[in-house]
Amino acid sequence: MIAAVLGAVLRNRGLRSILIMVAVLGGFSVWHALDRSRAVKAAREGYVKQVELIAAQKQLKELERRQVVADAARRHLQTEIEKANAEAEAAEQELEHYVSTVEDSCVVEPGLAERLRNR
Repeated sequence: MIAAVLGAVLRNRGLRSILIMVAVLGGFSVWHALDRSRAVKAAREGYVKQVELIAAQKQLKELERRQVVADAARRHLQTEIEKANAEAEAAEQELEHYVSTVEDSCVVEPGLAERLRNR
C-alpha cells in the first residue's frame, strides 16, 4: 500500500516537487538545529576561555602587586637590620672603651653592684 502511494506521488510532477521541497526544507531545519547547538557550544567555550584568561590576568597582577609589597618590606627590614647591626657595633665599641679605661685591680663595692642590678 505504501509503495502504491509512493509510486503515485513520484509519477505526479507537482507532488514530486512538493516532496522534494519538503525534504530540502526538512534537511535545512535539521542542519540549522545542529549548527545552532554547535554555535552555542562554541560561544560558550569561547566565553569560558575569555573569563579564564581575565581571571589569570588578574591573578598575575595580584602576584605582581604582592611581589612589589614583599620587595619593599624586604628592603625595609634590611635597612632595619643594618641599623640594628650598626647600633650593636657602636654599643660593643663603647663597652670596649669602658673596659679599656678600667684597671684590672678595680673593685666595685657590693652595695653599688646591687643598686645597679635593681635599675
